[in-house]
Amino acid sequence: MLAGCTDNQGVNAASGALVGAAVGNQLGSGKGRTAATLVGAAVGAQVGANQTTSRLCTYRNSQTGQTYQAACP
Repeated sequence: MLAGCTDNQGVNAASGALVGAAVGNQLGSGKGRTAATLVGAAVGAQVGANQTTSRLCTYRNSQTGQTYQAACP
């Protein structure tokens, strides 16, 4: 079973935007919270979209429960 691996730039950007928006929402307060959320989403999307695509993925052996890392397909 494959977990936590994608080379899809759109998925990476969307994931980054969600994480960035969540962080921005936690950092902002009052009327600035909306701005912080939007800035966080924009920065997160940019960072996610620019992630390198040749990285290691984590795999889990369903029979033993052990995990190992190997190059993403």
